[in-house]
Amino acid sequence: MAWLSPLAPACASPVVIHHPQLASEDFSTTSLVRIYAMQKRVWSDRSSIKVFTLPKDSGTHKEFVKGLLLMQPYQLDRLWHRLVFSGTGSTPEEVSSPEEMIEKVRSTPGSIGYIDSKFLGAVDQRMYEVAQ
Repeated sequence: MAWLSPLAPACASPVVIHHPQLASEDFSTTSLVRIYAMQKRVWSDRSSIKVFTLPKDSGTHKEFVKGLLLMQPYQLDRLWHRLVFSGTGSTPEEVSSPEEMIEKVRSTPGSIGYIDSKFLGAVDQRMYEVAQ
């Protein structure tokens, strides 16, 4: 059975993480799509949303977009390109690693990001929601 291991997924399931002060916010699929499509720009307390992403070619990014945003990565890319080229918005800030994602989200008020669930041990429990 060892020969099957290379076929296993490169990452476990992605998990949304957020700044600890955002625990009362809506992290439903609909809200996440609006946030990552850069349509929702402020939280319920009127503070700005700061969006972080992993590199587009990372397995976690692809799984996040497919599994949590329910779209294909190229569709999200098109939304971001449209915002930039129309002058109505900008793309999220890309970080290079899960460790950098955790640090940026932890230290940036109003921020949201995602990591592979295998990194949850490095995250303060106030930075994510447990699915019920």
